[in-house]
Amino acid sequence: MKLGNLIIRIGFGLLFVWGGLEKFFEGFLGGVGLQNMADFLKANGLAFLGDSGTYVVGATLAAFELIAGILVLVNRKLVYAYAFLAFTMLMALVLVHIPSGNWLNIMIHIALLTTLSGLAVNEVKR
Repeated sequence: MKLGNLIIRIGFGLLFVWGGLEKFFEGFLGGVGLQNMADFLKANGLAFLGDSGTYVVGATLAAFELIAGILVLVNRKLVYAYAFLAFTMLMALVLVHIPSGNWLNIMIHIALLTTLSGLAVNEVKR
């Protein structure tokens, strides 16, 4: 294993473990919490799922983000973890950052999306 790959995995793993935890616990690590996540999903096209449906989707997304971050940290199922996290960044761009017009956040998420996509493609070749 190359040291550079380990450093990248630690950085991304911690970022997304944090991201998953903050979606579960409001205020923890700056987190929004599940209810706010569900309200956001409801306001952005998933209202047809109802209150409980958007809550379940929010909890599922938070759990997958947390699990993918852990998988990256422990060097397991990387193609799936990187691909899921890249998809998460795409959705964050489309639903949150592009509509906000915050160019710094847009650029950061484009960098995350392309880097995670590249890492997923590299894992497929192994």
